[in-house]
Amino acid sequence: MAVIKAFPALRYNLEKIEEISSVVTPPYDVISRYQQSQFYRAHTRNLIRIILGQEKKGDNQQNNKYTRAAAYLDKWIKEGVFIQDKSPAIYIYQQLFDFEGEEISRIGFIGLLKLEPSGKGVVFPHEKTFCKPKEDRLSLLRSTRANLSPIFGLYRDPDSKIENIIKSACRGVPLLDFEFEQVRNRLWLINNPEFITKLEKFTRDKKIFIADGHHRYEVACLYNKLIRKTAKAAEPHRLNSAYIMMYFSALESRGLKVLPTHRLINNLPGVKLSSLKQALAKHFIIEDFTNYAKLSRKLKSAKITEHFFGLYLGNKIFYLLKLRKITDKNAKHPTGSYKDLDVVILHNLIFKRILGIKEENSRDQQILYTREENLAIQLVDSKKYQTAFFMNPPRPRQISAISESLKKMPHKSTYFYPKPLSGLVINKLDMEGASHVAF
Repeated sequence: MAVIKAFPALRYNLEKIEEISSVVTPPYDVISRYQQSQFYRAHTRNLIRIILGQEKKGDNQQNNKYTRAAAYLDKWIKEGVFIQDKSPAIYIYQQLFDFEGEEISRIGFIGLLKLEPSGKGVVFPHEKTFCKPKEDRLSLLRSTRANLSPIFGLYRDPDSKIENIIKSACRGVPLLDFEFEQVRNRLWLINNPEFITKLEKFTRDKKIFIADGHHRYEVACLYNKLIRKTAKAAEPHRLNSAYIMMYFSALESRGLKVLPTHRLINNLPGVKLSSLKQALAKHFIIEDFTNYAKLSRKLKSAKITEHFFGLYLGNKIFYLLKLRKITDKNAKHPTGSYKDLDVVILHNLIFKRILGIKEENSRDQQILYTREENLAIQLVDSKKYQTAFFMNPPRPRQISAISESLKKMPHKSTYFYPKPLSGLVINKLDMEGASHVAF
């Protein structure tokens, strides 16, 4: 059972921050070093200083980016840069954006979700996690004692019951309404007890699929265990560590877009590269095109039962790879719904079987992941990479099916767009008012 609660969020004080767009950021894991420095320059109170602080020479256990993050957060609370809402609320969050020439809207809400073990009936991940990012986020959580950015969660709402409840509650003027990176963001604070009770009731039987934030979710579960083991009896209640802040959106929403992440490969042996097309022809029907635009149109025309890939080896010739029907019973393809994912076919058939690349050795093979087609083409043309593979993104229903089957997709399989921003609301675990949550 999904237990979703309202909470009194910390928010930027609009009397002190005139342009909210100057202090918010995307999630930490999609911010490049260049963007990090840009956000530092955007405003002295930009959230980047807390969620992704810069490392400095001489950093040690007593003074580092995590202790500085906690110091910034505490200081900004004392200065009134952050203020806490007086009563528990649900924060309705709408994003409006242009997608392939069409105006799209996605609406959801931010609340707290009670932590549950992954894959045990309530919360379902779909991506593998890695130790280093988890160590980083655990250090930040321990230092700040705050959920600084919402996890991105999805739930099924085929008859739009929850979406209709949300829309009916946000007819007034939004608390926030601003544009950030070509996406309009609108936020409403709803503290009406009747609305909150109704929303909690309608979401109780939902399964929650993690779209983004796998590392932060696992870290929150670990942190909660540590707190319950080491703190005094009342401490877990005071810290509110059994819940995590999450942005919830419907799996069926037209505003839920998944973008492709393309792959570039380097350091392939010459013999593998020269025989690549011949090896691929055993499994794929191959068509060639003189420009990427034509390839892209064909790539996007794939039906759900078809598996198309783009290939670029340079010389302004682009190839479309159409997977033939599998007739080899001994072929080492995944079984069940998992096999229907393009990214799985790419990694298991092309990378592992044909090219001999193992994902765990991807550093040696220099697999580069990018969402930018022009960059991929440029890197192959400049000989910095030998080949580029272009992808179609997985469909949301495929992702939820994989999650429920308890399988994990290969690294960088999904990129949900647009991302919920960091800095709209914060869940401070040890603030007064946090203890309203019942265990």
